[in-house]
Amino acid sequence: MSNVKGDVAVDVAVLEQALPNAGLVADANLASYAVKGAQPLVVARPDSIEGMVSVLTSASRLGAGVIPWGGGTRMGLGNAPSRYHVALDVQGLHRVVEHRPADLTVTVEAGCTVQTLQDTLRESGQYLPIDPALPAQATIGGVLAMGTGGPLSTAFGLPRDLVIGMQAVLADGSMVKNGGIVVKNVTGYAMDRLYIGSMGTLAVITEATFKVTPLPRAEATVSASFGSVADAVSVCNAVAAQGLPLLAAEVLNHVACTRAGLGGNTGMYQLFLRVAGRSSAVTRSVDACASACRDHGAETVTSMDDATSAAIWKNVADIGWESEPPALALRMLGTPAQGAELMALAGHDPDVSATLSATRGVVQASWASDATPDDVAGYIAGLRSSASAMGAQVVVESQSLLEGVDAWGPVPDGFAVMRQLKEQYDPQGLLNPGRYVGGL
Repeated sequence: MSNVKGDVAVDVAVLEQALPNAGLVADANLASYAVKGAQPLVVARPDSIEGMVSVLTSASRLGAGVIPWGGGTRMGLGNAPSRYHVALDVQGLHRVVEHRPADLTVTVEAGCTVQTLQDTLRESGQYLPIDPALPAQATIGGVLAMGTGGPLSTAFGLPRDLVIGMQAVLADGSMVKNGGIVVKNVTGYAMDRLYIGSMGTLAVITEATFKVTPLPRAEATVSASFGSVADAVSVCNAVAAQGLPLLAAEVLNHVACTRAGLGGNTGMYQLFLRVAGRSSAVTRSVDACASACRDHGAETVTSMDDATSAAIWKNVADIGWESEPPALALRMLGTPAQGAELMALAGHDPDVSATLSATRGVVQASWASDATPDDVAGYIAGLRSSASAMGAQVVVESQSLLEGVDAWGPVPDGFAVMRQLKEQYDPQGLLNPGRYVGGL
């Protein structure tokens, strides 16, 4: 594989000569860094910000395509790369830089895993309220680059809502901090906020500072089974109307329950409500949640405290990613009012594992390798047609190269602005080339 920019052919020898002091991994298993069937020519794993700058400066000079790589749990998201020369493994940057418990802040490098960070914070009775799948593998940089949230997003919003500072390296090797030289660009956007969720197409995040939260004194989960998604969602609305402090609210179909080891009866939907706070407040919240479930026709209602509750939510966050990325995963994005309808659309397939974040209108659907639809492309097209009629979106989150299917679907209304930003901050198209919306 080679790529030509000007008179310089980008091949293994050229890259090895250009990157000798930037953490080049000798004898790397290139297949383990494959993306949609494409393998890199080399793997670089710098262990410092300066090394990261060196890699990107050299790649820019050569015109080499670079794909940032964290824990690898979400590399199935996006389209096939248009070119792929360097896998930029950020796991060499794995340090918790500074934790100030009294200020409730922490600064951490992008290659640090979520689990490592949480373990550090727990020693001070704190945590970062994000809960991606496979936290022992998922990196902070990867979570920010993807921009999606787990069940805790019900209470705390998406990862971008927790960031109070950031350091990143642009495609040409320029380093920016807390927005730095691009706090505001000519378009008026705060660029450091736009790095989050851009899949590393505008910059490679190297460090982030977060506002953290004290661990709750107690927590509990109320679980109830319903014959319809609508009934389960109506409970969430009733609970929210009471102002109860919900950390998370998820509806699972029976396949998702089974995969999470939480039981599940065919044709039934299981609602899980997570509450936390002082012990007395948690007790009152559990009673109120259980009462709301019964008032809306729940067939069974149970509650679990503390450690059992936390274990349930670890399993819920991992659904579809129990040990590795699923054969096929879709994320359906609508409004809270559309959640039940979107869940019903996905649930037409008896083999699908489906979860609904009831207060956000986000449905996660996944399939095991032996249970994907016979015509995956046709299935996705049908879902997109129905979702589009509602004003909702269907994103392919995990899938090997699939002929004729764009991971993102139709380009959004603001695509012209997205393209302008890409052209301004990565004019050579080196970072994650071709993988983002509209082929950016």
